[in-house]
Amino acid sequence: MKEKKPLLQLEDLSISSKEGLLINGLSFTVNSNEIVAIVGESGSGKSLTALSIAGLLFQTQLSISSQKMELSGQELSRLSHKDWQTLRGKHLGMVFQEPQSSLNPSMRCGPQVMERLQQNKIGKSQDYRNRVLAAFEQVQLPQPKRIFRAYPHELSGGQKQRVMIAMALIGSPKLLIADEPTTALDVTVQKEILTLIKDRQKGHKMSVLLISHDLNVVAQFANRVLVMHQGGLVESGTVTEIFKNPQDPYTQGLLYARPQPDKRLKRLPTVADFSQKQKSFKSISKVTRAKKHRALYTQKPLLEVRGLVKEYPLTRHWFKKNQSLKALKEVSFDLYLGETLGLVGESGCGKSTISRALVNLDLPTAGEIRYKGRSIIGLNPKEMRDLRKQIQLVFQDPFAALHPLKYIGDAIAEPLYVHGLVNGKDAQKQRVFKLLEQVGLGSEHYHRYPHQLSGGQRQRGVIARALATEPQLLLLDESVAALDISVQAQVLNLLNDLKEQLQLSYLFISHDLNVVKYMADRILVMKKGILVEEGEADELYFHPQQPYTRELIAALPRIEVF
Repeated sequence: MKEKKPLLQLEDLSISSKEGLLINGLSFTVNSNEIVAIVGESGSGKSLTALSIAGLLFQTQLSISSQKMELSGQELSRLSHKDWQTLRGKHLGMVFQEPQSSLNPSMRCGPQVMERLQQNKIGKSQDYRNRVLAAFEQVQLPQPKRIFRAYPHELSGGQKQRVMIAMALIGSPKLLIADEPTTALDVTVQKEILTLIKDRQKGHKMSVLLISHDLNVVAQFANRVLVMHQGGLVESGTVTEIFKNPQDPYTQGLLYARPQPDKRLKRLPTVADFSQKQKSFKSISKVTRAKKHRALYTQKPLLEVRGLVKEYPLTRHWFKKNQSLKALKEVSFDLYLGETLGLVGESGCGKSTISRALVNLDLPTAGEIRYKGRSIIGLNPKEMRDLRKQIQLVFQDPFAALHPLKYIGDAIAEPLYVHGLVNGKDAQKQRVFKLLEQVGLGSEHYHRYPHQLSGGQRQRGVIARALATEPQLLLLDESVAALDISVQAQVLNLLNDLKEQLQLSYLFISHDLNVVKYMADRILVMKKGILVEEGEADELYFHPQQPYTRELIAALPRIEVF
């Protein structure tokens, strides 16, 4: 039988900067009609590899070398700028992680996709509009004619990503590079996007190079897996080989770091645990969990929310009725001292609106919020400042939450100064050192800027700043969504440790139901501003009562590890 020739061949790729080696002698192939996934943490070289294959690094200051980089037998390293444009237009498509930054905000979506046809002279010009509309239909965009005329900001995240996929596929490429195409999307939208790419791949016998740090997605989507770490390839094999019998401790750490639905471990394993050959991890029994819950729910609630309503005006008229968007519709729940209350739902369901309402950053239209039995609506500025010492927010993006020109230590010291909690600069500094130590950072991090820290270190700094006022309640709004799997495990372990040490309560907001189930005592499920279901975390996960909850759980990608 004749051996199949690879579509993409990469041999001994090395990329370096002035600071040092970024990719070290990387080699792999992608066959025709195959999906190959590259997994690894941030900084492992996944995206650099993809950008070099797409010819998007040759005008940078990076030094790139390879023995071979061929697509369909054509050597890519010797292509001119014009040849690269032709190749990317016809034979190679690319879908990036963040569609909002990849689409031109000042140009309607239809003409943006049409540009791909115009620049590469694909087909007849009089057919271009119909071809774009057909491409929108193929990626299951609703009302293609409306999408054609719409600007990117008028579409949802899932719709923008579908426009990007339509643009990448309209030239019928032989190879599609998908760089974290679903990271920022809700679980149901993620499932739709991945199913769409896989259907197009099968229909056109196209190859896909998928880049992701989500191993659940990779397990369901790919044929082969390449595991990268610090610019090198540590392991490769079929999905079954990698997920059932991983050989490298780094791969084992990545697989086990994600919360597993059928196990409730006391601490999540990390890559460091497996590098130290540790493979035994304690579980929390159902009896222990039930005993803890009996103690929790015999107390009075720390926080009581009753009939919370939030409306945003859409129109303002003098003589006719104004239209408004009801973001929250009669939401009621309790949160207890020492409890982690999970809040899940798709984008736009009202999760973040609730968190902002709880600290009066977004005043509710109607309803009641009581903290320790006292209403927090209508507080005067001094009372509001006192409340914010006790309820603190931790946001999704730690880089955006920190001032880029301030030392981490000074950012953590700021609430101490604002609230007058510590007198004198020396005392403030000592308090910051203690906070840094609490979140697993050393005093050497005090004089570092946010860009000098990793994603996990930045999030630890944000948590330290939130703890500076000695709060009782933390509102964690997608606080681990932007982190790699292994770093996410470290931060989740840290949050659980701090909860026990400092007697904290959490409102844990996320669209990742696996993470919420691991962290939460109870879970609230939101849909379009309505609280549709609530219950004990395990009971709700394994025995959901509402169709929407069942839909969310069914959309979760699942893997079984060794």
